[in-house]
Amino acid sequence: MSIKVGNIMSILLVVMCVTGLSVAAPTTLGPIGTQATIADFTEGGHLEPDFGVNFMAEWWYLDGAARLVASDGEKRDIGFFVIMSHQESPVFDSPDPSSTQLSHLITSYGIYFDDGTTIFNYNETYVPQAIVGDYIALWTPYVNYTYPDPYDLKRFYGSARPGYNLDYISDDIVMDLFFQTNNDKTIDQADIPLNFTTYEHSYGTLHGSIILDGKRYDVTQAEGYMDHMIPIGDRPLPMCTWPMSMHGWTWFEVTTKKYQAVTYAVRSLDDGYENYSYKHLTLLNKHNGKVLAEYSGNDITITETGWINEPVYNRKRPSVTVFSASDLNIAINAENVIYFNQSHPGPTNPIGFVDFMAFQPDSATIQYKGNIEEGSAFYEYLVSDIGALLFPQTV
Repeated sequence: MSIKVGNIMSILLVVMCVTGLSVAAPTTLGPIGTQATIADFTEGGHLEPDFGVNFMAEWWYLDGAARLVASDGEKRDIGFFVIMSHQESPVFDSPDPSSTQLSHLITSYGIYFDDGTTIFNYNETYVPQAIVGDYIALWTPYVNYTYPDPYDLKRFYGSARPGYNLDYISDDIVMDLFFQTNNDKTIDQADIPLNFTTYEHSYGTLHGSIILDGKRYDVTQAEGYMDHMIPIGDRPLPMCTWPMSMHGWTWFEVTTKKYQAVTYAVRSLDDGYENYSYKHLTLLNKHNGKVLAEYSGNDITITETGWINEPVYNRKRPSVTVFSASDLNIAINAENVIYFNQSHPGPTNPIGFVDFMAFQPDSATIQYKGNIEEGSAFYEYLVSDIGALLFPQTV
């Protein structure tokens, strides 16, 4: 796996010139007022000129599997994810003659209940890019994202050391959570078929509270995962969105008693549903963050079965996925799915996608060197609009 050193170094140089900070010096981490020995400028936000491209998306993703306990003793088991993101491109401009460039800000969350029901919520807005720094800390060694909602707070802030805070209020939920990880970050990076870099803090614990239907629950026995993903693109405007570069992707994180496994696999437009041009899997000891093994490319075999037609979205998805390597076997079942529909169908401008976002509360398996463990899994199977157009669904 190669890391795009040129782009990362360019960002760091820009940040140091703007802020006067050294990445090797102890630095106060802004809104959380704590110290770190190394300032990690991959934590904060970016703009598309930082990468020399016409389009950039960026999101901070947090998921967790938790037991909720109320003061009256009621217990509920849930899985959940929260995404805070923005997209930047000159194509986002105002309809007025000044053509002010805009920033596209998005938040969403999903909850999977133990009775099989789900909640999904999505918010989006645009602000002038000239003031996007009022909402997203740019070129900083911490994340500080506040969605511009005048009625309900939606904020994610902090850094890997000492941790991340989530304050999120919506119509049907209030989340006050703290995610802490002891694991060093791992990195996934590819140039094709999708140009992206992801910084992963693959395992951590969650603390805090969640209010559902007006009832407060303490979060207990909670484990989570966090990453910061940045896909970029440079297609001629206005066709410059990142889904157009690929057929789709598979992503998962599996948590068992000892292990944490994270995979990114991306299908090119030539691959269709059956093959993957980019494959990378990292297996970690979740307790100390040590990477036990890494696999990529032809080292990994992906077997997808139990295909399900999704005629509403004109695409299909596997219900069972198995990742195999020489001494590793991981099996996931897409039991409970939230449909993240960002499809913009049409033969002239197929620029969207549908992401089938599944949670498996138990029985996902990791078999490593003969040792078998079961645990939970978050799993995404994304198909782009252009991929669905080129490869009509057949099962």
